[in-house]
Amino acid sequence: MPKPNGEQLQLWCRNWDKATHDEKVAMATESGITYESARHWRSDSGLPKQVEEKLTYSWQTSSETKPVSLTTTTGVYQTAAIIGDPHIPEHDSETLTNVEEFLYEQQPDYLFYNGDMMDFYQVSVFDKDPARLGTMQNDLDETTSMFDRHSDGLPQTKKVFVGGTHENRWFKYLRQHAPALANLKSTNVEELYKLKEHDITYVPFEVGVLVNKTFLILHGDIVSKHSSYTAKMQSDNHGGSGICNHTHRMGSYYKRDVFGFYGWWENGCLCKLNPDWLKNPNWMQGFSLVHFKDDRYWVEQIPIINHKFMYGGKVYGN
Repeated sequence: MPKPNGEQLQLWCRNWDKATHDEKVAMATESGITYESARHWRSDSGLPKQVEEKLTYSWQTSSETKPVSLTTTTGVYQTAAIIGDPHIPEHDSETLTNVEEFLYEQQPDYLFYNGDMMDFYQVSVFDKDPARLGTMQNDLDETTSMFDRHSDGLPQTKKVFVGGTHENRWFKYLRQHAPALANLKSTNVEELYKLKEHDITYVPFEVGVLVNKTFLILHGDIVSKHSSYTAKMQSDNHGGSGICNHTHRMGSYYKRDVFGFYGWWENGCLCKLNPDWLKNPNWMQGFSLVHFKDDRYWVEQIPIINHKFMYGGKVYGN
């Protein structure tokens, strides 16, 4: 099939924008091209996205000392998938692929990227391999390629990026070594990750998102020695309920007092479990689903072992 143009191209792009990931693969096959070529057809068209908004929600921004407020659709169950700590290019490719398959099938209402999408190895304070110092653009390209896939596979999912400690590495590096560049728009993470281009809302490091005034989502900057200990520390620090990343392990902490019932969770990671700079770390891969309805929430933690996990009776991963 030749590449469509004119009104045919507009119709093809409209159908592409509304399609699920599997439907897009089928459209590419029907057109006699690869999925990647079909994506180029769409991006080269220059036409704006034509996706109808699936959700009714409201954002309320605030100062950088208070969380961003998110209110979901009143009276409706809505699901947020929360992933974090892939540390690209140190991500576990097989695990990430399996998680993406799950997300494309589930089509959650929200997807939270809860920090440390990229490792920012080149600006860390640790001793560095000189061979890796020139690879930062490649790392950025691989990160934005992930956002490309999610834009295609999750067209109606509201996406939110919450800054992590490794994104904050970049801010600290600029402040310490190139303060004259620190305020350039092109040097901030929002621009480096092309978040606006991917229609991803940006929330700065340690600001967090408070959903329905009851559940806080933030990356976190504290780590305790054992699973769940950090969840308790977050409870002690912030009160209420919420979820953090940063620890690279999973855990939960529950508390009941005269004011109610609360919980905090540690969310696991999507990076490799055997980095070259640390031997046998106490890390665990995983992610979470949080279901919201008004002021209620339900947390499902999904641990990943040897790249595999189970949900709804199905095993994801070979």
